Amino acid sequence: MSKETSLKTALLIVISMMLGALLSSLDIVPPLDNDRREPLTHADLEGEQIPSFPLDTHSHPDEITEARQEVQEVRVLCWVLTTPTSHLSKAVHVRATWGSRCDKLIFISSKNDTELGAIDVGVGEGRQVLWGKTKAALTHAYNLYLEDYDWFFKADDDTYAVMENLRYMLAIYDPNFPIYFGSRFKLFTKQGYMSGGGGYVLSREALKQFIEVSLPNKKLCKGDTNTGAEDAELGKCLDNIGVVAGDSRDSYGRGRFFPFTPVTHLFGLVPDWYLDYVYYKPDMGLNCCSDSAVAFHYVDSHLMYQLEYLLYHLRPHGVYHRLPDPAPLPPDTKSIPFQALRKVAGSGWVAAATERPQQVNHEEQKYMNAVD
Repeated sequence: MSKETSLKTALLIVISMMLGALLSSLDIVPPLDNDRREPLTHADLEGEQIPSFPLDTHSHPDEITEARQEVQEVRVLCWVLTTPTSHLSKAVHVRATWGSRCDKLIFISSKNDTELGAIDVGVGEGRQVLWGKTKAALTHAYNLYLEDYDWFFKADDDTYAVMENLRYMLAIYDPNFPIYFGSRFKLFTKQGYMSGGGGYVLSREALKQFIEVSLPNKKLCKGDTNTGAEDAELGKCLDNIGVVAGDSRDSYGRGRFFPFTPVTHLFGLVPDWYLDYVYYKPDMGLNCCSDSAVAFHYVDSHLMYQLEYLLYHLRPHGVYHRLPDPAPLPPDTKSIPFQALRKVAGSGWVAAATERPQQVNHEEQKYMNAVD
């Protein structure tokens, strides 16, 4: 290469660099967008309306045979607290996702909405009257559906529930025994009460006794006023008539009902008051939550569809998972009277009750063997 050619090449490189610098200074090339938003929060999405999506696309119907069988054996009515302003921003997404798997879905509101399935129960809106809405909802369920369903599951319009796991947990229990389950707190009564946001579920007999025995008696239940914390007031009413607050955890002591989002529990971001309230000491990290978790709270509409995809559509190739059937008993067997256990075909339910043999006494074992 000649000296003249080398000089021309070097000059061309210098000119190119100068031209690049000039173009950059003129801002002809748009800068990268470094002003990225953090992930949306529950507050960001308050009142936002997004389209609901059909559930029958990209699903796996061949995997739900057992779930369909449990639908026939464990009939669940779901009642969801909502407000007229949340019908289109929250409630519709409950209906489009997990609510579609309830045997019966009712939205409890202060305005009728036939398209949504919401009913006006004659109580206004606001946290101060949630107890009134709860009483009205349970009365409605008792009057119209007591004999049609086995269990009555309460949720908020920002609760996400895995109905297959709820039925799985409930399948070993007798709905004609007065018991209820949820995220158990330890205040106000000896046996505590179930937190409202994470959902709770009453047996048919628990609902029956609440309406017929507790609610009409002012000494047993605050039935003459609508004010009060709905979950705590219900817990008092049920405790006063001997309805059992059952342990809803799995056999490893991992929770199934949660008053916060999955991320909150996974990373231990729960507030201090929760650690003071919660009945059973919780774990954080991946051991926070059962493989058969039932419900999470503060789930906005976007997260509902994320959970829907992760639970019902995404599949890692070659990985298959089955839960023990029937479900083993939780660690706190003292909270589960053996009379509450449901007799099913074969000896499966005895196996469930004896999964942790050190926690089953001889009287319980004798009873279970006798009825099997």
